[in-house]
Amino acid sequence: MRAQMLKWGNSLAVRIPKAVAEQAKLAEGDALELEVASDGTVQLQRAGKTPTLSQLVAQITPENRYEETPWGADVGKEKVEW
Repeated sequence: MRAQMLKWGNSLAVRIPKAVAEQAKLAEGDALELEVASDGTVQLQRAGKTPTLSQLVAQITPENRYEETPWGADVGKEKVEW
């Protein structure tokens, strides 16, 4: 579905067609977050929404990973055999 970019004060605005808003369960006054990907794609999502696992994993980098912590051998019911 296509939409048109309009001027709203010093900003730009896009009207979300009613059918799209209903399908996304968006209502007037909902807080939304905008994110721009490196390829210029704009993503729109409800603010405060719990991120998906793939979104969280995408944020893992070598700089923010912790090293494995050695706790010793498994003991008792901690032991899991695969």
